Amino acid sequence: MAQKSILEMYFEQIRRYERLTHDQERELAQRVRDGNDDARQRLVNANLRLVVSVAEKYTKDEQLLLDLIQEGNVGLMMAVDKFSSSFNVHFATYAYPWITQYILRYIQSKLPAIYLPSRKENEVRRLKKSRSYLQIMLGREPTVSELATYLDMSEYQVRNTLSYCYAYSSLNIELKEGDGVTCGDLLEDERSSMEQTGFRNLVAADVRRMVEDLPKAERQVIYYRFNFDKDAPKLRTFRQVSGRIGCSAETARKLEMKAMQSLRRRVGQESMSV
Repeated sequence: MAQKSILEMYFEQIRRYERLTHDQERELAQRVRDGNDDARQRLVNANLRLVVSVAEKYTKDEQLLLDLIQEGNVGLMMAVDKFSSSFNVHFATYAYPWITQYILRYIQSKLPAIYLPSRKENEVRRLKKSRSYLQIMLGREPTVSELATYLDMSEYQVRNTLSYCYAYSSLNIELKEGDGVTCGDLLEDERSSMEQTGFRNLVAADVRRMVEDLPKAERQVIYYRFNFDKDAPKLRTFRQVSGRIGCSAETARKLEMKAMQSLRRRVGQESMSV
């Protein structure tokens, strides 16, 4: 029989700990507040599998996974100490950000470069492009709520995707100490495309001017979608837009896509002429 790895033995051990109900979590949290170490250990043990599930999102390498689990467990213990029986959430929901924070902090400080799974990379790329687009249309940094509305995602999903972005901060590490050149300097900057550069060079008046040149239906969608009739643009849902212009939400979505294609072409042309 092949010898079990440390990771396999650890998995076997943590599977023995029973999961807790919400009432049990609240009871243990109160006992932790009262200084009961046994209650603290039981709350920690019951959630060790949560740490593993978070750590596995970032690597499949066994040695690195052990390190991430160890750091995640520190975050879990911090969450146990901060959790209160008065919180109206399951402990796992409260602990997840703490665990993720400690894992990502370790990744940033210890690893020279981090590679996310392709699905997560695509999510991060889509979110970054959407955020740049909304910055242009709203004239300010979009909120998490507005990003969620635009991407048709929950706010939790948006925050979760944003947390992946921190894994790239290690690219700021200098390739050679003192020379000022980082890993990130060697990568293509997605923000510096002709389209994005053109957008940044255009002031709000130019954006409005281009929108005015769109066909009526597309222009109406952009105006209502980004609340152009107000001084402070605010994103509206496709359902809200469809109610204003008398079409389905899907039709409004397609009209926006068509409008954006026209605006991108226009920006490219104006950028070339600068």
